[in-house]
Amino acid sequence: MSTTTTAASATSTACGTSFQYELPVKDAACGVPSTDKYEGYLAKCAKPAGVTKYNNDCAIYALAVDQSVQELTDCLYDAGVEWKDVWCYGSTNATATATSYPTSSETSASKTDKTKSSTSTSSSETSTSTSGASDTLPNAHVSLKAAVLLSTLFASAVFVGA
Repeated sequence: MSTTTTAASATSTACGTSFQYELPVKDAACGVPSTDKYEGYLAKCAKPAGVTKYNNDCAIYALAVDQSVQELTDCLYDAGVEWKDVWCYGSTNATATATSYPTSSETSASKTDKTKSSTSTSSSETSTSTSGASDTLPNAHVSLKAAVLLSTLFASAVFVGA
């Protein structure tokens, strides 16, 4: 007698996975979990850039257009976003280099179809990933370093354990 076992595919659409911490752009930007409250905060803080959903609509991000990653992060914290719920790509003084991006006045259905052309200021410093808690972050934002470090450790544990 023989038995055949087939493994189930490990595709998950659950929110809270390590993938939400990986922004789908390699430009100065910040992301937060996708909630109505946070979407409003990010839309307000990221203007003129709009908010874009990703990771099965579990997370949202916006480019740091006409402001630094630090300014966008500070605005999100001041608005009421929990420190653990903000993750960014780029050095703290980097600004988005994109010349085309969704605007905050567009609906989520039209964001993929329309873009606004604009010239944004690019940082004199090359944008680098903050994963690994870079020493270039100011000491005042140790919580951001800790969040990035913890998310990196979590992602490593998931991949190593898989």
